[in-house]
Amino acid sequence: MASKKAVELSLNFIVILIISIVIFGFGVRFIAMLSSQATELQELTISELDERIGSLVCEGSDRVCVGIDRKPIKRTKFDIFGVRVLNVLDTQNFDIIVTRPSPSAYTKNKQELLSDELVWNPKLRSILIEKNEEKSIGIGVQVPANAISGTYIFDVTIQTADGLYSPVQKLYVDVP
Repeated sequence: MASKKAVELSLNFIVILIISIVIFGFGVRFIAMLSSQATELQELTISELDERIGSLVCEGSDRVCVGIDRKPIKRTKFDIFGVRVLNVLDTQNFDIIVTRPSPSAYTKNKQELLSDELVWNPKLRSILIEKNEEKSIGIGVQVPANAISGTYIFDVTIQTADGLYSPVQKLYVDVP
């Protein structure tokens, strides 16, 4: 009788040990996925960003066009904004500069956010565009896990060697 109780006790121990190892494995996998998402945007190359923007809905005569200027992005996720530049001048380099205005974000109650940790790429990019040619550029934005709900603003400036090519374009990220 004592032998039967000992066997039952050791089987219970083995079952609990296996369940503990499985739960530990899921925990390690969860932490690994969480840390890989934080660097997902930084690992994308500029050409991969451009490929992922998809098609832009723009009128043919706009020199600079932002397809969709407002996107909701959940925490720990990222999305890509598309900007199309049509060169109506001679062949030249265009500098695409993405900055944050001041104030750069508001809560849902219209209160200004003083700081945030949004990551965007590229901050500065220079591309050569031939005369009468157009190029589409991707701008990726990643929202960290600790972001406060609200609207975050980005300024996109397109410049040539002669100066400003078009008015400053605005991008808005809504964090639910």
